[in-house]
Amino acid sequence: MGFMLLILPVGLMMASIPPSLLMIPFASGECDVMNFYEGVEADRGVKVLTSRDDLVDAELILIPTKIDAGNYKVEVTRKGSNLYKLEGTKLFIETRYCYEYATYEDAILKVESNYGYSKGKVIFE
Repeated sequence: MGFMLLILPVGLMMASIPPSLLMIPFASGECDVMNFYEGVEADRGVKVLTSRDDLVDAELILIPTKIDAGNYKVEVTRKGSNLYKLEGTKLFIETRYCYEYATYEDAILKVESNYGYSKGKVIFE
């Protein structure tokens, strides 16, 4: 993840500002991929119970899936926080700390593994 340095006016004391506020994250163009999913549209009337015990209509069911290792040229669209759709497919990727607000954006998907904490990277062009 990249960072931008926050420049402060000369009169402020640097010691009074927590270090976490001095670095502001921005879109770096490369994000870790945590999981791969196949998206299945839920039939009308299908409900899900959320972690907050709310009963809501299901829109999309994400089923874990595997993708062969390799590099793929893809188009991605952000669908939610850390969730991107691989356009033209039923596949979705879950990322970690990814701030790219992509809409049909060209990218390279590097699939390194289907196991472990990180499964690869998505590199936005």
